[in-house]
Amino acid sequence: MPRSDYKTCKGCGKPSSEVGDLSYTRLCAACGHARLEENIVGIATHSGPAFLRYRRAMVAAFGGVLLDDWPDDAQTGGHA
Repeated sequence: MPRSDYKTCKGCGKPSSEVGDLSYTRLCAACGHARLEENIVGIATHSGPAFLRYRRAMVAAFGGVLLDDWPDDAQTGGHA
């Protein structure tokens, strides 16, 4: 849904007069498409921030936390 009150794309920094309407998330069409592709590739290849965000959400859905997100002393039981 385009927003006429947004004036600058937060992805590329170009003004809306140059790139056209901006989305609700303040992205131009090119930046929005690039982020979509990045997320699809990351989840499909199990790499990158998109996949990590997906993993955290899946574990959190069942009330868990990834071991990677625990502080180092919690993983060793407080012993170094």
